[in-house]
Amino acid sequence: MINVNTLLNCGVQRLALAAGVYLVFLAPIAAAEGIEVYFQAHRGGINEVPENTLAAMRHAWSIPGAVPEIDLRTTQDGVIVGMHDETPDRTVATPDAWKGKRIREIPYAGVKQWDAGASFSVQFKGEPVPTLEAVLTVMKESPERQIYLDLKDVDTNAVCAMMERFGVISRVIFVHGDIPTCRELQRKYPGVRTMTWFSGSPEKIMEDYNTLKTEGFAGVSQLQFHLRPAKKGRHIAYVLPWAFLKESVENTARHGVALQVRPFIFDSASLQMLYSLGIHWYVTDEPRAFYAALAEARLIFAPRDPATPTAN
Repeated sequence: MINVNTLLNCGVQRLALAAGVYLVFLAPIAAAEGIEVYFQAHRGGINEVPENTLAAMRHAWSIPGAVPEIDLRTTQDGVIVGMHDETPDRTVATPDAWKGKRIREIPYAGVKQWDAGASFSVQFKGEPVPTLEAVLTVMKESPERQIYLDLKDVDTNAVCAMMERFGVISRVIFVHGDIPTCRELQRKYPGVRTMTWFSGSPEKIMEDYNTLKTEGFAGVSQLQFHLRPAKKGRHIAYVLPWAFLKESVENTARHGVALQVRPFIFDSASLQMLYSLGIHWYVTDEPRAFYAALAEARLIFAPRDPATPTAN
């Protein structure tokens, strides 16, 4: 039997556990009490809510096991805001004066006038582009909330200083595609959690993984694989070899690293299979649907005993 402490020692140490949940897996795989499943809500859940908004963060935090991710960029006058793209054109309606302009070239006085929700749905009309400070203020409403911060175009020192000022740095996972940047973050701020990802063809993912393995997974707390589906068939299958995934779970755990996968399509059966390999961290564009698939798979989130120890 694997308990919470065992899991914490296998890659999620220093992690504040998500809102009063733990996993009891009933069938068909043998249960492992105390193991928890978490899933990153990509940009808050881009298929269910307008990306990188406070509405998206709240949406993800309302779902047991979900941890929202937000992309961060800096305005002309140094305000850190939630925005994935270098320009606002794709996600918000902007005056002509700002079309094609980089966020870095636009003052916050302009950004705060934009509507980041209407293009997704009239339900979200008037949803603003959030500042990081506003997001952290909402995050502090509950001590169990965690967040992924994707550092697109920001001063990492300024971001970490804000985390420390809010007292939430232990609840943050910093995301960057550049592994040396992850290492530098951990060097300057010992104990912080970092995540990077590998994508592309199976051969490219395996090559990148093997390189990082020879380096002892240095600087990385979580490693994400993009998990693309194989040709459509009766059941969902993925292009990454099953044996490679199993080996990766075991190797990363030995180094205190959590393996995370991003299945671009999923159902209850495919999640059962991934769980059977020992994968307990996921990424999804649709956290509500992902949670429903977990429930259908009979991965049941139940209230955690208050006496269960949590990480520091």
